[in-house]
Amino acid sequence: MTSERPKSEPNMGLEIAALLFVGSLWGGQFGLNKIQLETIPPFTSAALRLAVAAAFLWIIVAIRRDTVPLDARRWRDFVIQGLLTSGGPGVMVLWGQQYIASALAAILNSTTPIFATLVTYLVTRHERIGSQKLAGLAVGLGGVVLVVGIDALKGVDKGLIGQIVVMVSSLGYGAAAVFGRRFTGISPVVVAAAANTGSCVVMSVVALIVEKPLSLEPSTRSLIAMVVAGILCNGIAVILYYRLIGTLGSIGASSLGYLKAAFGVLVGCFLLGEPLTVAIMAGLAAVMVGVAAINEQLPWPSSRHVEKRA
Repeated sequence: MTSERPKSEPNMGLEIAALLFVGSLWGGQFGLNKIQLETIPPFTSAALRLAVAAAFLWIIVAIRRDTVPLDARRWRDFVIQGLLTSGGPGVMVLWGQQYIASALAAILNSTTPIFATLVTYLVTRHERIGSQKLAGLAVGLGGVVLVVGIDALKGVDKGLIGQIVVMVSSLGYGAAAVFGRRFTGISPVVVAAAANTGSCVVMSVVALIVEKPLSLEPSTRSLIAMVVAGILCNGIAVILYYRLIGTLGSIGASSLGYLKAAFGVLVGCFLLGEPLTVAIMAGLAAVMVGVAAINEQLPWPSSRHVEKRA
């Protein structure tokens, strides 16, 4: 058991800069996804990106000389964690982005706190749900309806299915946050490297079965996007994310949800030329306000809680 060093006050300017940087990387990832998907299908794209990220992270582990657990049970947990983060949800986002714009994907993928709160309120009831959280849930769900569009209720097509798949992927990230508690005491870089490695193996097997990646002819543009996403989004951003959890706590974690959505919309609409409608902007604003309220980051007149008991 190692002794902890006394905690010093973080440099807030540096931490906010890191927060914005991670938000821009994770928001920009949706644009990079679109470029990858031009010539590389979803499972193969995910497997290649995870391989790049894992190699990058293992180099950092070696430089830092971190201790790597070798027991089978721990590695089973690493694989599960990888499938709950970059594996399962990552592939779902890639699959959905074949049919929807990257800006929409960024907004829908930022709804994890909204759906986690809904599940807590209706199913698990393991936490108290205050009035601010209930209001945030209502506003956030309203934003999702605006983004998806009322017209989507008239019929089911691949675009609607893509939006649903991207939204469902956000539940995986919520589950990963809970499951990831068991890795306390292990270097975050080791956890990220091992999780990406385990997930990469699983995604590679699936890709070989369903996509025949050995016969693909990916473009240079798609390969560059894949490498950039692997190093920046699945590598550097993940390391900084774990740092922000330690320095900014829940504020940093919750802020990234709507920073990712905002940067995703900017990249999709202004760099990729995707349409920017009034409904999308209104929906984005509602989702961001909803996520902020669910994380109790808004001024609120009453601290009274409505408690749901099992």
